Amino acid sequence: MGISDIKRKYTMEEMATGDVLFAATGVTDGNFLQGVRFGRNDITTHTVVMRSTTGTVRYIKARHTQVEKFHLD
Repeated sequence: MGISDIKRKYTMEEMATGDVLFAATGVTDGNFLQGVRFGRNDITTHTVVMRSTTGTVRYIKARHTQVEKFHLD
């Protein structure tokens, strides 16, 4: 398919068929999500997950205590 007209507004069905899942995690603070928070012994992230079939919207606040997995050296 591809996008041939960059000024046209495409519908969701034209861009993706079936059950569409969207997820985003905030990196910096914004109107929609908080950015990553670095604590002394943990990292906190805020994520939104949306599913087209059910209309479900989930907000996830995750606290990561195994900070070594992020390779922050």
